[in-house]
Amino acid sequence: MNHPTDENAGRRTPDRHIGLLPADAPAALAAITSRVVGKPDNASVLRLITEVGTGLLGARGVGVLLKDPRGEPAVVAASDESTQFVELLRTDLRRGPCVDCIATAAVVAVPDLTLERDRWPGFASAALEAGYQAVVAVPLRLDGEAVGGFTLLFAAPTEPQPWQLALAQVVSDLAVLALVQETGQRRADRLFEATLATLNDRIQHSQAVGMVAGALGTDPETARALVNGYAVRHARPLRDVARALTDRTLDPADLAG
Repeated sequence: MNHPTDENAGRRTPDRHIGLLPADAPAALAAITSRVVGKPDNASVLRLITEVGTGLLGARGVGVLLKDPRGEPAVVAASDESTQFVELLRTDLRRGPCVDCIATAAVVAVPDLTLERDRWPGFASAALEAGYQAVVAVPLRLDGEAVGGFTLLFAAPTEPQPWQLALAQVVSDLAVLALVQETGQRRADRLFEATLATLNDRIQHSQAVGMVAGALGTDPETARALVNGYAVRHARPLRDVARALTDRTLDPADLAG
């Protein structure tokens, strides 16, 4: 994983730090809502969250955690699928801001991780070593309880603005609704099923990326971009594209077409 080097990477331009929504936020919210209500597959919903985090919210790294049927949080999406970044998110599973966020069902904002080494020694050290200096964790909520967390990592000390926190929470809530797509008691069961399905989808997606990288002689990031781009261009669920690649009904050479 490349370390963040731009000291302003975690910040947006000054005119967007006045506490108001930036000019492009309404259009972004409309696009987010239209994609969520269109009954997308789980992988697409989670990819949307990471895109909002690294795009409109200005984070350098993004991770999404969801509780599994045992109530334990698991990493289900990441803006950077490299081993080092995913391991950083897994460090948070043991003791970190996202675990605290899930436990309290409240936002945890840490503008400067260097001041929190005693609070989360393992996570803070790992994040700082990777080049991240600030973190915001937002709960994914269902019926008033946190069922997961949305983690935003910034490359510079960053005080999140009210509009950033509000938008992150709105996107998180929309994502949970899209994942459950149920009403009543069945909703919690549906979320657990979605979590397991998503974890399985991640495994198959990783296998497909590896096959594409090997077949085309390219690196994993390029292969991942080809797989994801093919799914978007052809309006196919990402899991279907990954399955077609792993069962060899889709030729890796056709992804660039």
